[in-house]
Amino acid sequence: MAANTLRWTEEQLAAHQKRTAEPARAGVTEGGQAVALPVSTGALREPDMNKTEAEYAQMLEARRVSGEILWWAYEAMTLKLADNTRYTPDFLVMLADGALEVHETKGGFIREDGWLKLKVAAGMFPFRFFLCQKQAKKAGGGWTIRRV
Repeated sequence: MAANTLRWTEEQLAAHQKRTAEPARAGVTEGGQAVALPVSTGALREPDMNKTEAEYAQMLEARRVSGEILWWAYEAMTLKLADNTRYTPDFLVMLADGALEVHETKGGFIREDGWLKLKVAAGMFPFRFFLCQKQAKKAGGGWTIRRV
């Protein structure tokens, strides 16, 4: 298993779901067994999402529906970087192979303290971290996504 990959057994996933009491979606298979995953709430805009995050959530939901990713969640975890220093990524994304990624969205630029937290987190935790920046409409309006 690669250092940047986190995989759960069926027992670990079931224990997590029991602890978080989230609704589940069946049909994903792991070794021939059905595995339940939390339902994405990304089809609808979360109350505290800004426009950039909501647009990115729509893109993630389209990727989930197409089978490219299995699951995603908005502000699903907070990482402790140091005493009194925490970082809550915008999105946690589970790929079709079970690997977890962290996606941070920005509508243009990223402040120095945000960039520093993102880089520190990428060095501390076993996830792939990505900075996802929305391009201006005059520049095409797409996304620039780069691994941190």
